[in-house]
Amino acid sequence: MKISRLGRILEWMVNNSKLLSRVMLTIMALLVIANFIFPAGYDRFFWESLPGAGAVYGIFSCFVIVVVSKFLGYKFLYRPEDYYDNESKPNSLIGDPAKREAQDD
Repeated sequence: MKISRLGRILEWMVNNSKLLSRVMLTIMALLVIANFIFPAGYDRFFWESLPGAGAVYGIFSCFVIVVVSKFLGYKFLYRPEDYYDNESKPNSLIGDPAKREAQDD
């Protein structure tokens, strides 16, 4: 089976994930250092003139997104392991299995 060009690129990226991570972290660090050397000439708020403020804001924002998403997931999405297969504890929707079998007879 022939793998498409995109498939080969994705496979190479998976196989070289450590290298890609290091390259991306290096690029991000160089951008923060460049912000110290060449400050942005535009700033509407005082914190925008601080070197590396965008990077700190980005890291903080990602952290907040992850924490809020986990909270919402645990609060509204996650269910106990036996949520769907809870015949041992009958509820009002399905009734008691023993009584249900007795009614079928």
